[in-house]
Amino acid sequence: MKDLNETGVIIESGLQDWQILQQDGQGVARVRLEGRWLTGDPFSEARVLVRVLDETRLQPVTRSLDWSEAATSPDGTWSVELARIPAGGLYRIETCLQLDGGPVEWAIRGDMRHHLGVGDIWVIAGQSNAAGYGRTPCFDSPELGIHMFASSAEWRLATHPLSDSTGTRYPASRERGNGSHSPFLAFARHLKAALGYPVGLIPAALGGSPLARWMPGGSGDSYENMLALLRDAGGQCRGMVWYQGESDTGPQERGVYAEKFERMIGDFRKCTNRPELPVITAQLNRYIGEPYDGPCHEGWEVIREIQRQLARRIDGVEVISTLDLALSDGIHNDSKANLAIGQRMANTVLGAVFGRDVKYRSPDLRAAVLVDPCAVELEFDHVDGRLHFENNIPSQFPFAVRDAGGEVPVGSWAFTAKNRLRLNLARAVTGVATVTGAPTACPPAVMPFDLCGYLPMLAFTQTVLTSGLEKP
Repeated sequence: MKDLNETGVIIESGLQDWQILQQDGQGVARVRLEGRWLTGDPFSEARVLVRVLDETRLQPVTRSLDWSEAATSPDGTWSVELARIPAGGLYRIETCLQLDGGPVEWAIRGDMRHHLGVGDIWVIAGQSNAAGYGRTPCFDSPELGIHMFASSAEWRLATHPLSDSTGTRYPASRERGNGSHSPFLAFARHLKAALGYPVGLIPAALGGSPLARWMPGGSGDSYENMLALLRDAGGQCRGMVWYQGESDTGPQERGVYAEKFERMIGDFRKCTNRPELPVITAQLNRYIGEPYDGPCHEGWEVIREIQRQLARRIDGVEVISTLDLALSDGIHNDSKANLAIGQRMANTVLGAVFGRDVKYRSPDLRAAVLVDPCAVELEFDHVDGRLHFENNIPSQFPFAVRDAGGEVPVGSWAFTAKNRLRLNLARAVTGVATVTGAPTACPPAVMPFDLCGYLPMLAFTQTVLTSGLEKP
């Protein structure tokens, strides 16, 4: 029996309030709505009508989206596909039931969906610094047009903490403790301001999760949870922001990190049907939880270099530096650091994905060459202004040279060109040597940076080459 308390048009599937729809390559989106209609009034003909309004102007978004007729069935169901909804918002979808050709403005009421946007959706994946544990005060308030698919399986206005698990439907991403501030509200705000349309976020990160939990199949519960979140949020995204690696600094884990990461990204691209899906990554930040004579430091250096090389090797993968930023505790970036990370990742999207003329690449070591038995010259790519550095030797010096005899002390340094730095060594190199920029798990926070954009160099570990000299 029909419930006449539901007179009119009922939306049963297709959209939620606050939802962001992923635009296609033409800058538009489509959506299919379905539901029921019913009335106690006598009628000869009933039509379900649907329109899309701009919430600010209270006018149809386009003429073609003004009161489209849905397909109706005698059993009281209806469906409609709304095509070519342009990027932008916020929008409202309205429905109504028109009987016997009466005036639309006096048609019987219908359900609505509010605060909708068409733009880009970004999946947030990784471990705790992606989930967000910044605890220092900062101003990073919610903003209309930046929405998130919450763990309650509902779209809503994006607010910190993005990892809030109240009413979660996805327990695989439930944090052990309460999160706080993350980089990604700031990330979305910069993108929205630059691109002019809404941004959606799908938080899927989990503190402490090793890469093994992000592998497709097997024990990859974080990976499967991410796919479930994406599916329930609408099934489409523009890209991924990834911040992970702290849990993979052990000898066994770091040995397979590159292979596993490449496999994970490849599978996610297949699942999203986006073979060139952008993935914006962050090098590991500083970690001050272990003494300098502890066993962990080599692993942090190795993972940072792997992250640098992955961005060089895999098309569509980019990496930002984080090592100049402050911490809230021994391992988590503080809130102001998260604001900087969000801006750096957003600039990387604007430059690498959208081709905007913005500074987004950090100085990245091209080569380390032994130019003298007691001197190594470092040459960097992506220096648009000039390298700048004002720290002392040996305290807080962000480079380490090592050879068969162990640590090679650096006596002095000098810039020899806008993108070249010469390290003058206290002794001659013996055997194969390596140079590490930003050594140990907790390197100095002050390091060379490009005066154009003030971006610090990426951490690196690289074998020193010989040039014009006999091999040592």
